[in-house]
Amino acid sequence: MWFEENRHPVSLAGKTVQQRGPGDTYKFRHPRPKASEKQAVPFRLVSTADLTRVLHPADLGPMASPQSARRRAVFVQYTGQPSGSPVSGLMVVEALGQAGYEVHTVFAQNGTMAVEYAKRSVSVQQIAHGQWLAGGPWHRRLRRLARDFAQVRPFRRLFRQLLPDVVYVNNLTGLSAVWAARRMRIPCIWHLRELLDDVEGEMHAPWPGGKRLVHLFVKRLPQRIVAISQAVAENVVGQSQHPKLTVIPNAVSDAFFTCGLRREEARRQLGLPDKIPIIGVPGTLRPVKGHRFFLEALHRVVHQTPECLAALTGEGPPRYRTELDALIRDLCLSKNACFVGTVVDMPAFYRACDVVCVPSRSESFGRTVVEAFACGTPVVATNVGGIRETVEHEHTGLLVPYRDIPSLAAALLELLNDPARAACLAAAARDKAERCYRKRTNVNEIQSVLAQVLNRVEVTF
Repeated sequence: MWFEENRHPVSLAGKTVQQRGPGDTYKFRHPRPKASEKQAVPFRLVSTADLTRVLHPADLGPMASPQSARRRAVFVQYTGQPSGSPVSGLMVVEALGQAGYEVHTVFAQNGTMAVEYAKRSVSVQQIAHGQWLAGGPWHRRLRRLARDFAQVRPFRRLFRQLLPDVVYVNNLTGLSAVWAARRMRIPCIWHLRELLDDVEGEMHAPWPGGKRLVHLFVKRLPQRIVAISQAVAENVVGQSQHPKLTVIPNAVSDAFFTCGLRREEARRQLGLPDKIPIIGVPGTLRPVKGHRFFLEALHRVVHQTPECLAALTGEGPPRYRTELDALIRDLCLSKNACFVGTVVDMPAFYRACDVVCVPSRSESFGRTVVEAFACGTPVVATNVGGIRETVEHEHTGLLVPYRDIPSLAAALLELLNDPARAACLAAAARDKAERCYRKRTNVNEIQSVLAQVLNRVEVTF
């Protein structure tokens, strides 16, 4: 048995309980301190509603109900805008729900995906945080780090209100929540999905401390660490093997495996032209996704396949979109490239493409690669980060060096001009997706980590 707030051991014989009305309080006393101890441990008042959180249900008899004894989890997600992290986070929330947790979700930034989280959570709220890796001059980095430490207080207030059994932080940016959980001795899992800028990632090392401070926080603060790839583990944790670390690759929903649309049907549904080669570029519009690199390679592809069309998905900063529009005009690709915005039915998008290209400058995992695998569409991707762990060159896809424009153009032309070769790669990729990236596998691994964390702090009666 462990004490709810301070996690001090409590003896069942060492407490006094007097039951009155349903709204009354109960006084619990710690075991009497030894004479050598100078400071006595104070009382704590616990309401009737809290009893099922402090006592084991078997001790409470008729007072305990299955609903009141249900475990609680606080799930912390940085952004609610459509992207890989919140999509993967939904699977974590579902895993928590299937494990019997009452889930409360906290966003740093709201977005359209908050609606999907609301369907799977008891509550969804917002606490601003997550700027400690935003970069900039040293004085701004210091200020942002200080702000994130200041946001520990709102998280502690929330944790006191909810009394969670576990805190699950789904981004490297969630330092405030991890620190609050550590201060309150609540079991915490830190799920790492980003890379630092020393490997072209989007996270910038803080000041002071730099990358060493990141390694220190990640290793010391949570009870368990989950990384989505070996690349993330080596970059953010500082080593690929650590007692707290588990590598769990991202997974894709069953809809990608079961989509049976023919190419013509998928194109008709999305309003894309039929009977011409289409290269799909999935993902959000951000510089790290390598759109400029792709468009420069497309310029070479069009010289040999003039009717080819590139379809680019996602939304992004207006300034970046303006830069891409200007590049398309400069390269005379106005008839060969189109932006399709946010696509709700991504399985249909993959089915509509002859080839999928992932030209990223950096990728911690490469979710779009695995989604294309599941849909049976051949992939050409850059040999960076987590992608090199997912794509086996010339077996499940083709890898090219980032910034190597001739190699990217040649790989795209190879698959466009050789459908048999493309089909062979797609079949092998589909088999790998079935083995490694199914949702049920991901959920089972996350639940295994949860069990490991809670078994370290619970006592079996």
